[in-house]
Amino acid sequence: MTTTSADLFPSDQHANPRWVARAVGLLVLWAAWTFAIAAVLLVTGTAGRSSDWLVAVVAMLTALAPTWLVVRAARRRWAIMAGSAVVLLGLGLALGTLGGPSLARMTSVGASLPVATGAQLMTTASVENALCMQECSRVVHLYAVPDPGAAQSEVGAGLVASGWRAENAGGFCRDGFGVTFVDGADPAVVDPPAAPTGLELMSVVTTDCGHI
Repeated sequence: MTTTSADLFPSDQHANPRWVARAVGLLVLWAAWTFAIAAVLLVTGTAGRSSDWLVAVVAMLTALAPTWLVVRAARRRWAIMAGSAVVLLGLGLALGTLGGPSLARMTSVGASLPVATGAQLMTTASVENALCMQECSRVVHLYAVPDPGAAQSEVGAGLVASGWRAENAGGFCRDGFGVTFVDGADPAVVDPPAAPTGLELMSVVTTDCGHI
């Protein structure tokens, strides 16, 4: 049996321009609420963690209140509310995965990472990309080290000892953050300085775990 819009709303309501206006207004409200939540997640840079998925889902589900005010007189109001809940839940889950850790949080994490013995910090650089689609924000600490391979092994061991999880790609993840190594200067470093005599450049990159 096929359910049509006429089945959901009584015929007089279905043809009533006020119902059309309410439905359009409800869709506009949903869109505005979605954009508002997305903006907050991107500005604060807290998206991507499980707690933020929960926040986004709960925030989106609050839109069920005005939805009920619009559809409470409809014949199939409970079916409409169930469908609305599914749509809003999906939007909340999608928003929870939008973006990545903020540049400020990455900078703080990057500054707290272990440093290899004999390493000299040459410079730091950062690239901000709040949407975190093809590439996320990243913070680069450029070091001069006697042996990049040994330095990476030492820093990696320190990360694991601090609770970071080693990944197959050679990086490390914890709490949504990712750390990886680059031989030489990472492309985020503009005009990298030359390494002192006897030392080589090595970049320690802090970014989103999904983009290491």
